Amino acid sequence: MSHTKAGLIARILNIQGVKTINKGLAIENSWNKAIAISTLAKAGIPTVPTRLLLSVDTQYDGVNYPAIVKPVHGSWGGRLVSLVGNHDELVLLLRHKAVGDAYSKIAMIQPFIGDGTDYRVFIIGDEVVASMVRKPSPGDWRSNVARGGVAHALKLSADAYEIAIKAVKALDLDYAGVDLLYSNETGYMVNEVNAIPEFKGLMSVSGINIARKIAEYVINTARR
Repeated sequence: MSHTKAGLIARILNIQGVKTINKGLAIENSWNKAIAISTLAKAGIPTVPTRLLLSVDTQYDGVNYPAIVKPVHGSWGGRLVSLVGNHDELVLLLRHKAVGDAYSKIAMIQPFIGDGTDYRVFIIGDEVVASMVRKPSPGDWRSNVARGGVAHALKLSADAYEIAIKAVKALDLDYAGVDLLYSNETGYMVNEVNAIPEFKGLMSVSGINIARKIAEYVINTARR
């Protein structure tokens, strides 16, 4: 199910007094990357440095290149996520986005950290269910498995798991896939939190039946 449909249906059910996992508002707040990053930063959770770009105005001094430009909504490292190498490329990209709809005119810019490698931590309740490292396929800079990224199971440090659990709690989610980046200077940082996370790739490399664990969490919650 898409994030848009899931968030809408969950919100309507919540208004009618029906409990959903996850909550509709939590899905929407996580789906909006700008709101999610702001919420996490306010909670003191380390996040990837992010700027919100609201226009094609070129006054963005201080951006470190190369940099990632992404929409406030989206998944799979889709076609609207771009890598820019300098200020001129940024301006060209922003002008191109400006011809789209209202959401296309709003973008986020983040530093490109490392070689594109990231870490997915799957959280259900207070439990780390599984984690993996994802590396870009040859010739690409995106690590998304849906785009050919190479993944394998990996146990991360206790502080990485603590950050992931805190991120899920800060966004009021029951379960989520938390994407972390790592820098030698700052350690682990949250890049995104996925409230409708896919887990086929994580199941295949970890051997953990995530679908069963989600079902068990739903059943146990309903019994309380």
